[in-house]
Amino acid sequence: MKTLIITRHAKSDWGNLSMNDYDRPLNDRGLRDAPVMGKRLFERSLPLDVIVSSTAKRAEQTALLIARENRIEPMQIMWTRQLYHAPSTAIVQQIEALDDQFDTAMIVCHNPGITHFVNLQGVFITDNVPTCGMTAFEIDTDNWLHFDVAAKRLLFHDFPKKI
Repeated sequence: MKTLIITRHAKSDWGNLSMNDYDRPLNDRGLRDAPVMGKRLFERSLPLDVIVSSTAKRAEQTALLIARENRIEPMQIMWTRQLYHAPSTAIVQQIEALDDQFDTAMIVCHNPGITHFVNLQGVFITDNVPTCGMTAFEIDTDNWLHFDVAAKRLLFHDFPKKI
């Protein structure tokens, strides 16, 4: 079995509208929410083996803050620009390329691709994965290459405002 946690980056800062979208950092709320969600994940006792993150500033910050709460070293984070505003097909490609030594992986990326990806798994439907939202699936496979065709079970769907 494999476990996948798909995570949307935390809330970004829109204070400077002339800033390039790729370089947009987290705002104060995002800087608070990412560690909170990282701690919630840690309390679920799902030890992360790897995080694969978009290289956009807000996704990088989110991944690093979650990693810190889960005792993940920065070298356990794989950075890829392909996850920046990636469609669901590109997210699947990143998952299928994971090394099978990793049993639990997190992907940190962006909407609308992340919401579309979550809905395509056929076990949970949402209108929107909120900022810093996490959706976790248990995948009935020992090989990430078979992710797309493997049976999946929803483990949880959590986000900062969920009580």
